[in-house]
Amino acid sequence: MKANNPSVQLQICKDTYSCFFGDAPTLSVLDYAYGKSCAEAWLVPQLAELSLCCGLKEDASKEQLRFIAVVIATDFHWLKTSELMLFFFRFKAGYYERFYSRFDPQTILLSLKEFVQDRARAWEIHDEEERRMKDDEHKARCISFEEYCKRIGVNPSSYILGEKEDTLQ
Repeated sequence: MKANNPSVQLQICKDTYSCFFGDAPTLSVLDYAYGKSCAEAWLVPQLAELSLCCGLKEDASKEQLRFIAVVIATDFHWLKTSELMLFFFRFKAGYYERFYSRFDPQTILLSLKEFVQDRARAWEIHDEEERRMKDDEHKARCISFEEYCKRIGVNPSSYILGEKEDTLQ
């Protein structure tokens, strides 16, 4: 809770890659490691700071903050704390839905669903890049059929004509 508090949000969110692919704990890990409701306790200051930052006519009530924290901790327990901090940062920066003078938990949830779609796209790109890198590494280690024949001391055309079938076995 201390390492990922709202005051370090900007610093953490400068590295989007680490937010998505780093080793920050998920909400469910927080609850498992530090006790039930720890994720909710971590979320409340994040949400309160979000409410303050958005210049609303009324601050969010404690009940609203607790309710939305419970919903997020339950329905999005698989998100990492760094990902949620990135979401809150982007919400404040205007990437998603916005509040209209009052704190609205549904606005946050709709925006969080959109963020999850952004996250999925980031993971697709990341996975594709990893596959491409593995393919490139594999291709770098591969040799041509002709090179293989040369290494084992066989004429490639004799393989093609079936003259050296016993060498393949």
